[in-house]
Amino acid sequence: AQPNDLMSNMRIVAVSATLPNLGQLASFVESGEAYVFDDSYRPVPLSIFVQACGHIGKNRYLFDKSLDQHVPSILKRFSSGRPAIVFCHSKKETETLSSELSNSYTAPTKLNDSALRKFAGQTNTPSLQKCLLRGIAFHHAGLDASDRRIVEEAFTSGSLFCLCATSTLAMGVNLPAFLVVIKGTSAYRGAANGHQDIDMGTLLQMVGRAGRPGFDKSGTAVIMTDSLSKTRYENISQGLKVVESHLLESNNLTECLNNEISQGVITCAEEAVDWIKHSLLFHRIQSNPLYYGLSGRSNDNIHSFLLAKCADSITKLSKIRAILEQDDGTFSPDAASHIMSRNFIDFETMKSIVKLPHDCGPLQLLHMLSRCEKIQTPVRRAEKKELNEAYKLVKYKFEGPQSKIRIQTPEQKAFVLLQSSIGKHHFRDASLRREMSNILDGAFRILAAVEEYARVGSRNGQVAVQGWLMRRALYSSLWGENDGVLNQINGISHEMTKKLTNNGIKTFADAMNSSSEEIVDALNVTPSFASGVRTASAKILQRTLKLSACTKPNEAGGLDLHIKVERKVKGGDTVTGGNLIVYYSLL
Repeated sequence: AQPNDLMSNMRIVAVSATLPNLGQLASFVESGEAYVFDDSYRPVPLSIFVQACGHIGKNRYLFDKSLDQHVPSILKRFSSGRPAIVFCHSKKETETLSSELSNSYTAPTKLNDSALRKFAGQTNTPSLQKCLLRGIAFHHAGLDASDRRIVEEAFTSGSLFCLCATSTLAMGVNLPAFLVVIKGTSAYRGAANGHQDIDMGTLLQMVGRAGRPGFDKSGTAVIMTDSLSKTRYENISQGLKVVESHLLESNNLTECLNNEISQGVITCAEEAVDWIKHSLLFHRIQSNPLYYGLSGRSNDNIHSFLLAKCADSITKLSKIRAILEQDDGTFSPDAASHIMSRNFIDFETMKSIVKLPHDCGPLQLLHMLSRCEKIQTPVRRAEKKELNEAYKLVKYKFEGPQSKIRIQTPEQKAFVLLQSSIGKHHFRDASLRREMSNILDGAFRILAAVEEYARVGSRNGQVAVQGWLMRRALYSSLWGENDGVLNQINGISHEMTKKLTNNGIKTFADAMNSSSEEIVDALNVTPSFASGVRTASAKILQRTLKLSACTKPNEAGGLDLHIKVERKVKGGDTVTGGNLIVYYSLL
C-alpha cells in the first residue's frame, strides 16, 4: 500500500515471522485485519536442506563436537563460492570452528587481501586477527563492541566468505548470506537444564538469514542434526507450535494479580476472574482446554477452573502478607503488595525478602540476592575457570571445605559476580564483565525493596540498615570504611588501595597532596596514571558535604530526628538543604 492509502487512525502494526495461529492472536488484540504472507512473498526464494550427521550415541558432547568435521564439506557443496554464516550455539564453538576452518579450509574464491589486512589491523584480539586474514571471522555477544563492528563491516563489504556466529546474530543484526548452516539442533543450557532442542521460532529466524536481496536469486539453508531428528526438521514451517498463554506458568498469575490488587482494580476473587477474561489465556482456554488441564469447555467449567487458580494466587499473596483478607471475601493491598509492584519484584523474591531474619547480615543478603532467578545467568563451560579463580578472592564463602567448592550453578555464579563487582575484579571474558555490570541493576532494585519493606512493612531497622549498606557497597565498590576510599577512582583496585594505604595515602586529600613520584613508587604505575589519580582526587574534593543532626520534641511526646545538609562547591557559596525528618518518635 502507498503511504496515503494507509488508515490515518492506525497506531500499532504487529509483525511476526514465526506465529502460526495469527488469526486467533489478531482476534485477541481486537485487530480488524490479519494478513499471512507465505514463502511466495519472499524476495529471494529459499531452499532448505536437512543433513543427517550420524547418531548421537551415549555422549551428546562428542556428537556436537563431531559436527565440526562436516562443516567444510557442507560449505564446499552448498556455498557456490558465496558468503556463508554458520550458526553455532556457544561463544566457544564459534571461535573453535573459525580457527579450525582458517587452518584447514581453502577459500572458494580469491580473497581481497588488502581489505582483510585492513580489518585485521583494527582489532587487538589475536585469534580474530588470524581468522580475518583467512577470510573467516567469529561473532558473538562476548566480543567487544569494536570487534563486533569490525566483523560486521568486513562481512557486509564482502571480504569474508564465512562467518561463525551465535544465534544472537539472527535476532539483532541484519547480516544476510547466500548460505546459512545451522550446526546442530540442540544447545547446552547449563548443568541444571542440560541439552535442550532449539526453539522452532529461533530456528526459523536463523534460516531466514539465507538469501541476500539484490545480490542473490536464491538462498540456501542447511540444518545439521542427528539421524533420528532428520524427519522432524525436513518441514520446519509445519513444526511450529501454536502460541499458548503462559499466564498460569510459574507465578505469572500471582504477580499479575498483585499488580492489579496494588492499584485497587481487583478486590475479590470474582473480580480477578473477570480480569482474566480480557487476557489471551481466556481466549486460548476456550479453544484448547486440555492444554491447560481442563477437561470440559463449558462456561461453568472454565469459570470454576479460573476461580480456583485465582484463589490459589490470592492465598499465596496472603501468606507473605502482601494482602489483607476480610471476612466478606474481599481483600486490600498491604505494604508488600505495593513494594512488589512498584519495584517489579517477582513473587519468589518478595517471599525471600519477607522471610529475611531480624538479625540479617551481609552473607544472608548475598545468598538472598543470588537465589533470585531474575539476576541469574547460566554457567558456561568456558567461564568456569575464571569464576573459580574469582571465588578465591571474594570476601564471603560458601559453607563446606573450600578446596572442594566449584562454581557450577547460576546461584553460585551470581554470588561470585556480586562480590566481584564490589572487589572490582577484572574478568578476561567480556561476557562475564557485561553480566557483572548487568547484575547490579537487578540487585539495586531488589535491595531498594528490602529497605522499603524493612521500614514500612516489618519495621525492622537492622534489615533496613544492612540493605542500605549492601546497596552502598555495590554502588561504591567498597565493603566498608576499612577498605579505604581511593578504589572509587576508575582504575584503582582493592589491591592498589592497600598498597597506597601502606604508603600513607589513605584519603582523596592524601592522593591530591602526594606527588606523582610517590604514587608511582607505591603502585609501580606510569607517571601519567599517577597524575590521573591526583587529578581525579582533586575533582572529587571540589565538592564537600556537611551533615548535622539534632532531636526535637514532637506532639506525641517523643523526639524527631532532624538532619541538616550543607553542600559546598570549592570557590562557591554554601547551599543548605531544608530540615529533613527521617524518623518519627525516636524516643
